[in-house]
Amino acid sequence: MANKRSFWVLSKQPKEISGFGRNPVPAHFKTLEEATRYCRQLNLNRGAYHPGYFIEERIGNQPVSAPKKKAEDVEE
Repeated sequence: MANKRSFWVLSKQPKEISGFGRNPVPAHFKTLEEATRYCRQLNLNRGAYHPGYFIEERIGNQPVSAPKKKAEDVEE
């Protein structure tokens, strides 16, 4: 079974979770365009001292930028 690509909008602020407002973070999207639009909206409405939001692409449950596991490491 092939893993599907997904896009997540995450906060640059450590440990920020807000799933109870109009704009929940982290948020999951199927296309990059939707994620970009949502991230832009959040960055426009953020507070003065908030570091901002970014988009992370994931394949399955692992981020694309994460290092690949070696076959030797998986067997142990």
